[in-house]
Amino acid sequence: MRDRRDDYHTIRVSNLTEEATEDDMNDLFRRFGRLARVFVSRDKDTGLCRGFAFVSFVMLEDAQRAIEKVNGFGYDNLILRVEMAEKRKEV
Repeated sequence: MRDRRDDYHTIRVSNLTEEATEDDMNDLFRRFGRLARVFVSRDKDTGLCRGFAFVSFVMLEDAQRAIEKVNGFGYDNLILRVEMAEKRKEV
């Protein structure tokens, strides 16, 4: 049985630079706990980061700790905003 994305605890990271990568997000967040998935939103034409990413943790406590520690953190000359991601609405 495959894991479902809804089984993970996902945070949204906003105010990223265009140069942000999945490796950057892994480096920043893996110290808080086991990561299940990292997704950096990219512009389909340029391939540059669109300013936000989603980082999914296996454990809720790890996601909450990451929010507490990284929200408001200066990164690449910008102040990050980190919060729990809203669950996708089913159509």
